Amino acid sequence: MKRYLCGFDTATLETIETDVLIVGSGIAGLYAGLHIDPHLRCLLITKTEIEKTNSWLAQGGIAAVIAKDDNFDSHVADTLEAGAGLCDEEAVRVLVQEGPENIRELVELDIPFDTNPEGELQITREGGHSCRRIVHCGGDATGRETTKRLGELILAKENVKIAFRTQLVDLLVDENGICGALINDGALKRVACSHVILATGGIGHIYRYTTNPRGAMGDGIAAAHRAGAELALMEMVQFHPTTLLSQKSSDRLFLISEAVRGEGGILKNSAGEAFMQGKHRRADLAPRDIVTREILKELKKRGETNVYLDVSSMTREFFSQRFPTIFGRCEEEGVHLTDTMIPVRPAQHYFMGGIKTDLDGMTNIRGLYSCGESACTGIHGANRLASNSMLECLVFGRRAARHINNSLHAFVPSNRFAHEETARAYRSNAEVELQHNYLRRLMSADVGAVRTKAGLAHAEAELARMLAWADESVLQTPADFELYGMIETATEIVRAASARRENIGAHYMED
Repeated sequence: MKRYLCGFDTATLETIETDVLIVGSGIAGLYAGLHIDPHLRCLLITKTEIEKTNSWLAQGGIAAVIAKDDNFDSHVADTLEAGAGLCDEEAVRVLVQEGPENIRELVELDIPFDTNPEGELQITREGGHSCRRIVHCGGDATGRETTKRLGELILAKENVKIAFRTQLVDLLVDENGICGALINDGALKRVACSHVILATGGIGHIYRYTTNPRGAMGDGIAAAHRAGAELALMEMVQFHPTTLLSQKSSDRLFLISEAVRGEGGILKNSAGEAFMQGKHRRADLAPRDIVTREILKELKKRGETNVYLDVSSMTREFFSQRFPTIFGRCEEEGVHLTDTMIPVRPAQHYFMGGIKTDLDGMTNIRGLYSCGESACTGIHGANRLASNSMLECLVFGRRAARHINNSLHAFVPSNRFAHEETARAYRSNAEVELQHNYLRRLMSADVGAVRTKAGLAHAEAELARMLAWADESVLQTPADFELYGMIETATEIVRAASARRENIGAHYMED
């Protein structure tokens, strides 16, 4: 495996000096940037634009103890149950206890949360929660509205510079810890800094069917791994049970939020049977891994491509106001709500594993932090509880920033870094694209929501072959760098899945 993706010599590279480098423009990265001390220089880089992140697409909302009949112990218990015994309870308690104050801060920042006629926050319920505790914006546009506002605020911060269409290539580490990074904005450059926050999101596009935007490839996790960061729970890949069966070709599938079932939606098979009844005490609001597997059983039994979500318990007026984004997309697809049932099927959605961190987002490498979906704080365990993910971005994004503010160590410029590329095989764009597509098909077939020993063994062998191919290749384009990171991340997922000896949460072996 390569330590660096390409040859370089820092003595000849353009160097950008900053105190803190943040990689990623989702809620975790933006919120962390807002909390970096104004006296510190901060550079935030992102591969695309703010509106092309998982955060922007998030529909459901943010879970927090807001309602009078709710309490911290209940939220903690629901999170631990969904996590199937693999959660870090201390981290969960930090998440839950700091949740309400972060929601209050968002209100003060003018995040446009939905309110009732009395001006109080509207609160809904999603799968795995024992009561209503999800706050939301624009009905089903919480991610978009939150990310948009945080983006406006960070653009106004004088100490933060943002570089769009800029890719993290590698992290630079010396005996003191993090000392910078290699980035690519059309040319390879060096960032000299003592602290890096990786908020690079999920791994969706190593799978063929995903709700994630194209930038979610696990490349930030791979860069940390190459630099020596510890990874954890890499086998825990969450599949969302309900994505819209669409006639349109797209890189990602459209999500039908779990909140639709929270408001009364019922899953049914083609015979009109509510098949989740009797499968779990919460039926349609069971944890996602359980609902996903039950849907897959129905599809296999009937030889069909989808099940249905019956929303006829809601009026057309209520649904269009509560879920305007979903309503509009379904209407575009010819699914006329609420008389018509919504055709749905599972797809990869979220990643519980990632870069192992402590309660302040710190990794085992001094100066390297991670928050959001790229981090493994231990909160989600084996299965994420709905709407805890945006809360995690807030709580641990802020914690990482505050820890840096209170412990920023003097930056000592590193010695020269240089790496000579020994690979000699140049690959065409077409070859790289073929490998990319094959990887996605392989992971969907062999490392999905239901796995087998034979499937994992096949995936491991194929990924070893692909990694050898990539190691022999000269990497020089953004697509080259992305593919290597995807192969590396997929390899770690398969290794962890093969090592897990029991079925738990999102990791389920059929045999």
